[in-house]
Amino acid sequence: MLDNENLIDLSLYKVFYLVCQNGSFSKTAKILDVTQPSVSYSIKKLEDELGIKLFERGNVLIKTPEAEELLPYVLEALNSIKNGERKINDLINLKKGQISVGIPSHIGVFLLTNIIKKFNLSYPNVKVKVICKSTKELFRLLSLNELDIVIDCSPLEENTKDFVVKKIAKEKCGLACNIKNKDLLDRVVLLKEIEKYPLIVPLRTSSSTKYLKEVFNYNNVSFEPRFEIATSDMIAEMVEQDIGIGFLFEKTIAKYSSLKKINIDCEFPTFDIFLIHKVSLLSTTAQEFIKFLSKINI
Repeated sequence: MLDNENLIDLSLYKVFYLVCQNGSFSKTAKILDVTQPSVSYSIKKLEDELGIKLFERGNVLIKTPEAEELLPYVLEALNSIKNGERKINDLINLKKGQISVGIPSHIGVFLLTNIIKKFNLSYPNVKVKVICKSTKELFRLLSLNELDIVIDCSPLEENTKDFVVKKIAKEKCGLACNIKNKDLLDRVVLLKEIEKYPLIVPLRTSSSTKYLKEVFNYNNVSFEPRFEIATSDMIAEMVEQDIGIGFLFEKTIAKYSSLKKINIDCEFPTFDIFLIHKVSLLSTTAQEFIKFLSKINI
């Protein structure tokens, strides 16, 4: 516990954060409805307390390297306080509140819509915010408390030692073509035959594409995708347009009546789906969302 001598003046850090966000003392003063000298005084006081310079003053306000280093910690602290306020509000009325969920788009397209629909029936007043980003960015936002929960698939290449990781589902991928391609349907297709068709896959940095490459390499088949696409919906739409063969989760393929899974002569990867969150700082609403996931059939 902090004693009185070590208590932190959070108002100074709030001013620091806003100056970083706005790049201006005057803009920050308008937001806080105070005078510009008051903002300047707060920054000078914080600099004196820390013993460092935070900004280079001039025609353009520039953050010093020390300010750049400090900023993520200040943002995490301010978000933690915001989450604490949310938790108190949730305790007042459990069925009100909000939750922020991060998920890569190629999973969210088939997984999260159904979950949110069911959750909304039980908690109609809860606001749900969904952020679709890369795994690396989602973990960064989770670390800063800007997300309550992340849902992602194996393999989890980010460091998870500071998080709770819980498996919630298992999903399979496959190759899909337009139903017009009769030569690829109603029979077992050799993986080698796929070389003749334009291949549409997620970005090479994605876990699903890395697994697909391993399957091709293991079966001595050349892996040369024609298209690398960031979202599953766009891959599916390209297959609908008969541009090529797409690599998709089976549940995504099932969403499109004009697509059909190709029966390939080898085993395709299965991915574990994980729910990830911080050990602490979960709001009551987020805890209820996690309990809800454990009760439903994903």
